[in-house]
Formats: sequence, C-alpha cells, structure tokens
Amino acid sequence: MAILITGGAGYIGRWLARELDARGIPAVAFDRIAPDPASPVTLPTSVPFVQGDVTNLESVVSVAGQQPFSAIVHLAGIVTMGCEQNPELGMAVNLGGTHNVLEAARRLGIPMVVFASTISVYGPDVPQPITEGAAIEPLTWYGQSKYMAEEMGLYYQRRYGVDFRAARLAAIVGPFRVAAGSATLYTTLILERAALGQPYEILVDEEAATPICYAKDAARALAALATAPSAPSRIYNVGTCRATAVGLLEVARKHYPEAQVEFKPDPEMAAVGRISWNWELSTEAAARELDWRPAFSLETMAEDLMATVRGERPL
Repeated sequence: MAILITGGAGYIGRWLARELDARGIPAVAFDRIAPDPASPVTLPTSVPFVQGDVTNLESVVSVAGQQPFSAIVHLAGIVTMGCEQNPELGMAVNLGGTHNVLEAARRLGIPMVVFASTISVYGPDVPQPITEGAAIEPLTWYGQSKYMAEEMGLYYQRRYGVDFRAARLAAIVGPFRVAAGSATLYTTLILERAALGQPYEILVDEEAATPICYAKDAARALAALATAPSAPSRIYNVGTCRATAVGLLEVARKHYPEAQVEFKPDPEMAAVGRISWNWELSTEAAARELDWRPAFSLETMAEDLMATVRGERPL
C-alpha cells in the first residue's frame, strides 16, 4: 500500500518521497502549497500531489480516504522562529494538524502514523549524550508544540491502537534547503554559499552548535520508521553528527578558501542557537531497533552538499 506524506511539498517531504520512490514504495504528497517548480529537489513524477490544509480535518480525511494507505508520515509544521513570532499559528499547525492526522487515521483505519518531531523538545541542561529517556524541557514554542503532539500520538496509540512512531530530528542540513524562520539554517548556508561563491552573514554567534541531520539520512530514517515491522521505543533520536558554526566554516574554507562568510549575529537567532551548543545526540535506539544508522559524517556530508549545489554530483 501507499504512504501519505503531509507536508509532502516541503523540503523533507520531497526527500522522503524520493527515498520511497527509490525503494519502490508508492506515495502521495499532501500540502497547502504546491512544490516550488524552481527547486532542484523535485517530487518524483510517480508521486501525485494533492493540495489541502492539514489544519482542516475534513481536508485530511478526504485525501487519506482516497486509497488504502499503510501509513501517514506527518511532516507538515511551523519551524522555530515561525512559532516564536506567531505561537497561535504554531499551535494550530503543529498541534491541531497532528490531531487531524491522528483522527483521520483512526476514522479510516490507517494503521500507522509517523511523526516528524524535533530534538528541540530537550532542555539546555540535559545529560549528555542525549537519549530518548532524557527529561523534556523545551525552551521554544516549536519544541513545546512538538512535545505536546508526541503525547497526543502516544494517547491515540494507547486508546485507539494507532501505531504511532516519531523521529526526533536534529537540525536538517541539505542542498538547496529553504526554511524561512529556521534558527539552524546556517548549518546549510555556510556550506552552500561558500561552494557557490556567494557572500553570507551568519546570524548566530561563534559559539553556536547543534546536532545536525543530513536530509538524505532523515529521509532514510523516516522511511525506516514507516516500514519497520515494529518500533518498540516508538520515539527515536535521528541525527548525522554534531556541528559547530565555526567547524562548518572551517570545512567550507578547506574546500573554498576565498569563501565570503562572516558572523553577524541577530540577537533573537543567536539566543535560540545557543540552546543546543553542547549537545551530543545518541541514536543507538534507532540503530538497535530500526537498523538505521547515519550514512554520512560531517566531512562527507559537507562534500556531498557542496558538490551537489555546484552541479558536480546528482541529487
């Protein structure tokens, strides 16, 4: 059976659709806005796109009822700064949209919901390395909304038997990424702008650091969650490695010494960027239970991203 991807026109959604297509698994992409035709990261031609709003229950039920689905992978959401600037919208999409997806699965008998959560559910003093059992103390509306959505999913699992699974994704890095309002977009743009010879001002300070997840690793992890026979822990950390802003700049300049990249911190972005500066993420549960491990290191990820945006390596 096919897999329905909410937020399917978004950045992670398109990478997941490509991963499922490569595995021969049919998928349908559902989103409020159609994919940007100018983006090099396209939906496969075999993946139909259906336009609709995840905050509208009947819209979600309508598309989810069009054919038998084995799972819904729920990616639609508002990212960090979007939630900070408009908490009402963040809650409507991240929490209300998740309720609609779970309710559609319950009504239609879709057996599984895979949820894209975030490591932003953790707090600044979390013990290292971070495991899924660590205390939940989000310091952003984004993290708070995702944590409440996780709890709702676990409730639907307990009460209605929906097979709920979640990936707590590290900051997504990838070629041609666009994510307005993301406090960690610098992790992509340092590398991309350097490779393209374009100037870039880093909006966080030199102490910024965070666990990151390459888009290809994220797509593989989500596909693994959606197809694994079981997921005993239900919630899994997913990341490629830890990256510092300074370290990413060093890697970029190793390949492109003339990179015109400099730090020009924005106070709001910098404050969010410091939350995870000392974090190390454990992905042992995903390795043990899902047979998923990152396929990239910091260096190989950077090389792949920079070569891809320069057109020297296919997507």
